[in-house]
Amino acid sequence: MTTSWRFVVMLFFLAGFVLTGLIGTSTSMTFIWPAYALLGGAGFLSIGLLFKEQGFTLPRCGTLAVFALTAYLLIRASKSPVSYFAREDVALILTGFLCYCLFLSLVSSGSWRLRLLQAIAGIVVVNLVFALIQAVISPTIWLIPGYERTFTNQIGGLFNHPDHFAGFLGCLVPVWLGMAFYSRHGNRHRYLWGALAGASLVAILHAGSATGLLALLCGLGMFVLLTGTILYRRITPAAKRTFLLFAAGFTLVASGIGFLFAGPLGQQIDRTLLTKGGGSSLPLIWKAGVKQATEAPVLGTGSRTSYIYGRLYREEALGNTAAEPEFIHNEYLQMWADYGLVGLVLLFAVLALHARSGLAFVRAYAGFGNARGGILPRSDHLAWVLGAIASLSAMGVLALFDFTLHLPVFLIVAAVFLALLAAPDPMATALRSAPAPIIPGGSLMFVNRTVAFGCGIAMLLFGLVFSRSEFHYEMARLSFEADPDGYRHFRHLKAARALDSKNPFLLVLSAHAQVAGISSEMAAPERRQALEQADHYFSRARALYPQDVFAAVGHAAVLDELGRKGSALQRLHDAREFAPSYGNLILAEAEHHLRHGNILAAEESFAAALEADAFRDTEAARRGLRTLTEWKLIAEENGVDWRRDSLEAERSPAEAPSYRRMPTARMSERNLTGKAPADTPDTAGETGGADATATGGE
Repeated sequence: MTTSWRFVVMLFFLAGFVLTGLIGTSTSMTFIWPAYALLGGAGFLSIGLLFKEQGFTLPRCGTLAVFALTAYLLIRASKSPVSYFAREDVALILTGFLCYCLFLSLVSSGSWRLRLLQAIAGIVVVNLVFALIQAVISPTIWLIPGYERTFTNQIGGLFNHPDHFAGFLGCLVPVWLGMAFYSRHGNRHRYLWGALAGASLVAILHAGSATGLLALLCGLGMFVLLTGTILYRRITPAAKRTFLLFAAGFTLVASGIGFLFAGPLGQQIDRTLLTKGGGSSLPLIWKAGVKQATEAPVLGTGSRTSYIYGRLYREEALGNTAAEPEFIHNEYLQMWADYGLVGLVLLFAVLALHARSGLAFVRAYAGFGNARGGILPRSDHLAWVLGAIASLSAMGVLALFDFTLHLPVFLIVAAVFLALLAAPDPMATALRSAPAPIIPGGSLMFVNRTVAFGCGIAMLLFGLVFSRSEFHYEMARLSFEADPDGYRHFRHLKAARALDSKNPFLLVLSAHAQVAGISSEMAAPERRQALEQADHYFSRARALYPQDVFAAVGHAAVLDELGRKGSALQRLHDAREFAPSYGNLILAEAEHHLRHGNILAAEESFAAALEADAFRDTEAARRGLRTLTEWKLIAEENGVDWRRDSLEAERSPAEAPSYRRMPTARMSERNLTGKAPADTPDTAGETGGADATATGGE
């Protein structure tokens, strides 16, 4: 019975793991919740194995460090200023922690560890197949029909951004090489692992990603270093001297090449590694991240508050064409900024303790002989540990230049590899003569299984609820984009709000739907009722996410239509406190003044919008200035003192009805709905496959 139950739990775990790996290739939460529900189901069902015998005990320091880091991150997330962003981080934290705990609780035999490694290989193979299809047929193809990749200049597999695709493959190449060189299986299996490594290498080179190549080189470097350490302990003294001379010579030559070509190499690194799409400079993004970190250096500013502070501290040199970065593109700086020095220290402690455990296993195994007479020891456990150390090292370097751990596929693989290093040999305690503990696996394993059960319940409930809410939200978004004047999306919006009342983007879309439903034939009371309902949704969204500067544009337009002039202007001013350099807010303020006949203020704002550092709509600003110029000429020809009218408009009551002395001062669709103009940079940043058409971060 126990064996059958374990088989069922493992099926849930592997299914959730693979689905998360296939869908979790971006920061979008649109499609990921069913995969999280499967992982949660595995955690929930694992309670049936609470007292199952275990062949190893958990390392005390490493396990406690993981528990402490997880608890701290969850506590800090609960106090974050925007609950929607905190939810995204909480889902990632629980997913990584659940994979870590379930691996230690369930994957205790070599056969199941091999199955899990094959599942990771399956994720890589699917990515390679999609990359081949993209190279041959169309680079836009993605996993889910109707959704396409937006980075179409390079292949990306299931990833929207080719850097993430190449980085993921590069981090895993050492794992496949470890199986090819150290595995105890026959030559046919080892050749297959080597072929997977070769195919990954070809895909990385074809993608042309600097971060992918960096991950590959770092992973291979660590793998070669560990292999060299093993060889050094197994060869004769004479061969050791030759080995050291060769290593010293190689280091000297590499240092000389680096010194001679330091200038060109530095330029190449800056162009390919430190510059993202749209001309975004990583050092400038990091500078804003450092400013965010100084706001609360010990405890951090909150989960994913880089969304907020990235706007507030956006560097002028970043330019108008650079998309909104959202993430800091450096996980260590992101951890410091969002969760403070406490979170950063705990993260380093977890990495250091697990690295020590893995390296101790490698040193212990290096002296074992090879029954087949080869120079390298043969052990699947050694192959997995070597690959895990090299892979995590590559991810650690990659995290210096990207938001790696905010992509679920990277996180679950890293969590599994950390768990592997925590218990590198599942039979480590089989030869010990100490009496068996009262609780199978020891007290830490009991706590591990209990916590996994609790996290499983949480992830199962979250997955079931948010899968439905995200479905209705996505259906509403698609319906609204296809037919803004229709009514099909209202049903989906109502269902989504009932399931997820904390989603500010859902409320903003509800407000836009109310505005889009207003027609010229609508009676005045009905029109006002629709506007008041839109204001209600905008206000609820503002309470959940006050820093949403894009929603402020549409909200201010609605307030203007309701005759709340002062509230509309204050809404824009409040938004500019969070994004002082954003041209869309300056332009919205100019159009507000234009609606109310304040020509002087409108002219000043339109001129300022022309010089905005971000999201600058030059054509709209020039069009506004031309409108003002034409009006002033017409007014002077007809003897109208437009300066006096402008001053009167400025002194008019704050909540007076719209002044509208100018016949052309009408509210456009873009102003009313808060849409970004078509020629401004994409605000979604470097999104995954679903993010190209859905709402979600990078």
